[in-house]
Amino acid sequence: MICNNCKTEIPDNAKFCNKCGQKTDDVNKSISNPKKNGKSILTGVVSVIVFLLAFGVVRYLTQEVISPSGSSSSKAELISQTVKEVKASMSLPSQVDEATTLVDITAELNAIRYHYVLSGLDTSNLSNDYLKTYLGTSICQNKDTKALLNQDINMEYSYSVKSSTKKYFISFTKTDCN
Repeated sequence: MICNNCKTEIPDNAKFCNKCGQKTDDVNKSISNPKKNGKSILTGVVSVIVFLLAFGVVRYLTQEVISPSGSSSSKAELISQTVKEVKASMSLPSQVDEATTLVDITAELNAIRYHYVLSGLDTSNLSNDYLKTYLGTSICQNKDTKALLNQDINMEYSYSVKSSTKKYFISFTKTDCN
């Protein structure tokens, strides 16, 4: 396990970091030590999300230079165009890792939504809050994503569990990253 405060490796059963004294908790253990639960499905998901967001932001910023906000181009048109270009750059469905498949990217009112299907995975410990906490740091630290969020274009992530009725949905707005 890695200490969230000082990034020092500490024993999995430690209650406090031996170096800085920071208290550990169960959420930190499961997030910081994906080897404990086998391959981390979320690592692959985060990688794909960061790639897609970076691509979308580049397209958005390029569009912004060509057609500044004051022009007739609306936010909805910009979202729609960005989604179209991201989808054109990849083949869907796209296998992210052995348990996660990106099946679609859609333009929503004020948002870009990524649709995933999870399969062959124990989802009993997953929740919307867990996913938002786990993905939030990566998403909010990406300056291109923050630029997109600051333009009031939200990022949404929908997860369906194959052969189940379980669904997860998380959304990031600019207030989530301030």
